[in-house]
Amino acid sequence: MSDPRYIQRIQDWIDEGVLSRHAGDALVRWLTDAEFAAFHGEIRARVDGGNTGELEDAFGSDMAFGTGGIRGRMGPGPNRFNTRTVGVAAQGLAQFIAGAGDEPDGNGPDGRHRRDLGSGPEGWHNSRLGVRAGKLNPRLGDRAGAGVVVAWDTRRNSEAFAKETARVLSANGVPVRIFDGCRSTPALSFAVRELEAAAGVMISASHNPPGDNGFKVYGPDGGQVVAPLDAGITEEMRRVAEIRRIAYEDGVRRGLIRTIAKDQDEKYIDVLAGMTLAGARDIRLVYTPLHGVGMTSVAEALDRMGYGNVHYVEEQVVPDHAFSTLEEGIANPEKPSSFRLGIRNASETGADLVLVSDPDADRIGCALPLPDRGWKAPPEELVLNGHQIGVLLCHYILRRKQAAGTLPERGLFCKTVVTSDLAAIIAWSYGLEVVDDLPVGFKHVGAAIDRMPADMTFVFGTEESHGYLADARIRDKEAATGILLAEYAALVKRENRTLRDELDDIYRKYGYFREVQRSVALPGAEGAGRIKGIMAALREAPPEHIGERAVCRVIDRQNGQARDLRTGTAGPVAGERVNILIFTFSEAGHTRMIVRPSGTEPTIKYYVSASSRDMDGTDISTSDMDSTRESIDSLAESVLDAMIEWCEGM
Repeated sequence: MSDPRYIQRIQDWIDEGVLSRHAGDALVRWLTDAEFAAFHGEIRARVDGGNTGELEDAFGSDMAFGTGGIRGRMGPGPNRFNTRTVGVAAQGLAQFIAGAGDEPDGNGPDGRHRRDLGSGPEGWHNSRLGVRAGKLNPRLGDRAGAGVVVAWDTRRNSEAFAKETARVLSANGVPVRIFDGCRSTPALSFAVRELEAAAGVMISASHNPPGDNGFKVYGPDGGQVVAPLDAGITEEMRRVAEIRRIAYEDGVRRGLIRTIAKDQDEKYIDVLAGMTLAGARDIRLVYTPLHGVGMTSVAEALDRMGYGNVHYVEEQVVPDHAFSTLEEGIANPEKPSSFRLGIRNASETGADLVLVSDPDADRIGCALPLPDRGWKAPPEELVLNGHQIGVLLCHYILRRKQAAGTLPERGLFCKTVVTSDLAAIIAWSYGLEVVDDLPVGFKHVGAAIDRMPADMTFVFGTEESHGYLADARIRDKEAATGILLAEYAALVKRENRTLRDELDDIYRKYGYFREVQRSVALPGAEGAGRIKGIMAALREAPPEHIGERAVCRVIDRQNGQARDLRTGTAGPVAGERVNILIFTFSEAGHTRMIVRPSGTEPTIKYYVSASSRDMDGTDISTSDMDSTRESIDSLAESVLDAMIEWCEGM
């Protein structure tokens, strides 16, 4: 029983209006219920601290399932990531797999809760999962013996959360295959497919701050869950009345929890090494996993592919859940600050490039020296953005495959709507079929692969936030894809050229593109209201000019409508319904502004793409590249500033 003084203090906060009744009731329950005994000490300390805003956030709502799972700050409370929220997520997944609503037959591992796992489609009760699995991968067959694959990264408590997931799943009669240590997110994706599992769970918060963690769910195809699976799992999470658990050791002893064999790692590394398109290896490179799992994937692939001159950033090879060598503990290849130690190492060793992966090794970043200053420049000038990396990889893969005669007759290229059109233009030029309007999130690339006809072959997928994939045997972004940048650099080095030279040639051939992006944080309930208000205002009365640029069309992906502001006409647009607004400044639409609320953070995001292809009479092949770059860069920044000013002035 908790000290009544704590209960009284919570009641006083409710009476004073500084804590909602809902949050107060949840706080009292977590403070008094034996189910939450492990959290009582920490909760009392937080009540003593008196930060009612923090307590409102932690106890005033439930952590929502979205973008393939749950992700957020660790700590006590229903809106925090902890063993309770992990248990709810795992129980919901178990109910979805086993078929919610079935009556237990009393023969389960705990003597009460076993469900018949063999009588439904594909060996599972849940018809939605069975039908989807059969559609996505006819080879899967009966997967009852494979169950769910579980993996985790190097974050604080990740292993404990993974084992909690295994305890809950196995208590529900769902077999678990678990790795013997940290692995990458794409390694999990591959394992789900290779082991013919019903689902996968990755414990990771990717590149989030060190205080965060996450529970990401993968479907039987190895991709992050999308509709209708995500809705089904969410519904089962809401229906959870009891979290069933058995001791981890009991699950192992009963054969419900099994460790994945080492040969699974070998098969995965074979796939990564098989991406090679040339034998060029005469390159000096620096690689850092930023304290994450990249040594189990990217480093292993580099070794298997024969790269003998790799310098590892020793301080960041060691797993560290605090990411203590990084600014504010943020291990994100999108942030130039994440390259600081890698660039220092490159300067000392005379390296040709730096590769950086995020903690769960699904994203990759690249830095290149400047022709006049080498590595003696700020990281912001040395680091390529996610669009540029995608363009280089797309160009290299297609050119090499065409030269080798291995480019498929019907090849598929995919990108998200906020990713540069330049990669899509390159793909079109090589005759690929292009899907260029996918919603934000790499899971939609995986879903597009699932939907492609049997006579089509996936070639490449890219997203602006440093996600790339070149092999459909993996269904999520793969950091090791970036090794092809080292191969590309080694190949052109033979001609005394660099990847920067290659990028300039691509611009001269296809047009110069500049992408800029900014996220504006609007936290709390007030911020959420502001975000909704901004999106509503942009829909109801969109600006006819953004800065000095006239808007041609406004495309509303949520309503499936496009409005021409010049003529006043409107018509339908294809594509998935998502909360995105697109403002185009030309007929082709390569120069555009995109506005959307984040799906995982209390922010509104602004994306600008500007291109010389939309500049009348500009032939970049004969004009001065520097002046074109300066003009387009200035245009992109001015449009971004003008739109944010318009939205903030509402």
